[in-house]
Amino acid sequence: MPHHAVVAAAKTNNFLIPNGTFIFEWIVFILVLVFLAKKVFPVIVRAIDQRQATIAKQFQDAEDAKARLEKAEQDYAAALAETRREASRLREQAQAERAEIVEEARSEAQTRVEEMLQTAEARIAAERQQAILALRGEIGELATTLAERVVHDSLREDARQRKLVSDFIAGVGAAELVESEPS
Repeated sequence: MPHHAVVAAAKTNNFLIPNGTFIFEWIVFILVLVFLAKKVFPVIVRAIDQRQATIAKQFQDAEDAKARLEKAEQDYAAALAETRREASRLREQAQAERAEIVEEARSEAQTRVEEMLQTAEARIAAERQQAILALRGEIGELATTLAERVVHDSLREDARQRKLVSDFIAGVGAAELVESEPS
């Protein structure tokens, strides 16, 4: 039996023929798979889902932040352009106002100069008239004195003296006007 016992033992140890331990191992394997499917996999799947949700939220937050940054950059560029346009407009307005003020000052100065010239001309004319009147009076007195000396006759009569002075002054005034006219 040793040989027969070896053959019988060899038959029972054939791995291709299922025996009781093989079935038991399959049952334990299936139970371990069921345990893993019921207890361990849901925990792992939940952790993976949470991690994916966190990553998706972070990605969405990053996209939102990028969109906000781009919007802020666009708003900044628009505000900067508007500020530049406003500064340019204010600069042009200030230049226009400056030109207007300079023109007003120039016009006012020209008006004042013309007024001063008119005032000076009027004053000169008045002084000239006074000088002519004063000279007429002096010339009249000189003429009277000269006439008295030349004629040795006293011209004390008022009417005759006035006529003589008026004739002399008229002659002197006409000669003076002819000399002062520009040719």
